[in-house]
Amino acid sequence: MADFTLLDKQDEIYNAIEKKKAEGYSDNELYVISKSKLHLDDLHNSQITLIATSGSFSDRMSRLLTGEDGEEAVLTRFNLTEERLEEYKQEVLKGKFLVVATKDNTSHNEVEENNSAYEEIDITHYANESKGPKS
Repeated sequence: MADFTLLDKQDEIYNAIEKKKAEGYSDNELYVISKSKLHLDDLHNSQITLIATSGSFSDRMSRLLTGEDGEEAVLTRFNLTEERLEEYKQEVLKGKFLVVATKDNTSHNEVEENNSAYEEIDITHYANESKGPKS
C-alpha cells in the first residue's frame, strides 16, 4: 500500500523526501506528483520519479481527444479507493503536491538467476595426451 503525503508548498518536498528516506524508502520507491512540471534539477538527476499530471503537449492533446483525466490517469496506478482518488485529484488541481512512497517488494535478482553468464562452472582444461591438468 502506498503512503501519501500531501504538501501545500514546493519547499516542503525536500523535507518529505528526507522523512521517507529515514523511514527506509529508497529513491526509486518515491514519487512526487504535481499539476505542472517541477523544475528541481537535483531531483531530476535522482531516481525519484517526478510526475506532472498535465503531461506533455502530446499527452494533453490525446487526453482532449479521449476525454481522459490526467490526474486520474496518474493516481490510478496507486490502487486508491474512489474517495481517496477524488480527494487527491482535487488537491493536485488546487496546486498542492503529493509525495508518494510505495515499497518495491520485487527481488531484482532476475539477471543473476536467469543468465548463464552468472553460473559457476568448472573450466579446468586437461591436455588430451596426458589426461591431466594442463600446466
